[in-house]
This record gives sequence, C-alpha cells and structure tokens, in this order.
Amino acid sequence: MAPRRARWRLPGFSEKARGYLSVREWWMLSPHLLGGLLARMEERKRKRDHSAIADIGTRVWIVDLDHGGEMDFVLVKPGHAKPNHRFISILSPFGEALFGARVGDMVHPRFLGHEYSVLITRVEPCKESNHE
Repeated sequence: MAPRRARWRLPGFSEKARGYLSVREWWMLSPHLLGGLLARMEERKRKRDHSAIADIGTRVWIVDLDHGGEMDFVLVKPGHAKPNHRFISILSPFGEALFGARVGDMVHPRFLGHEYSVLITRVEPCKESNHE
C-alpha cells in the first residue's frame, strides 16, 4: 500500500488571505517585482511557447517543500481572482512568484508574511478559467 501524501488544504481563506491572493492593482507590488513580472510577460509573448510554463489561464500544481503538502492554483488576470476557488491573481505576491515557472522549478512565494519553498510539479491549461 502506497503511503498517503499530505494534502495542503486551507479550510477557508481569511479576509486578509483572500485580499492577498486577489490583488487587483499593480501598485501592490514593489517596483522591482512589478518590473520582473512585466519582463517575464513580454518574454512569454515573444516566445509564444506555452508548454509547461505557468501563465495566465494555467493550473499549476505545487508541492510545499517545507510542510510536505500539495495544492493546485489557477493563475488569472487580476479582475478574475477567486481565492476560495484557488483562482489567484498574477499580481498577488503568490501568483507573481508562480508566473513563468516551469515544471521542476523551485520558487519561493511569500504568503501572509511567510516565505515558502515550493516545487512546480505540473502545469496545464485550465479549461474552466475565465481568463479571457
């Protein structure tokens, strides 16, 4: 019998967490992070290679290397964020960290004042996202 993997679940996001994951304004990011995000967006637009790269409208599966749990998120445009359904804005600090990552990358998103080490295990287009 295979060992069960812990599933990283949040029973419900607090108001603060929902706000943090659904950032709708660019000014919430530091100039350095915003510049990096915009540069990655331009690079993605030039390459047009959407295979296995976290982008708007993709579902990203991660493994929390600090706590051993796993979770998936859909990256969406800021106005379409629904954190309780795991649709997170690319302008949120967590979404910004995941944006542009490839399968096998380790990223270090910040969430509510804590930095996490997460491994990207899978990235796929998300059919149910309303990112258009």
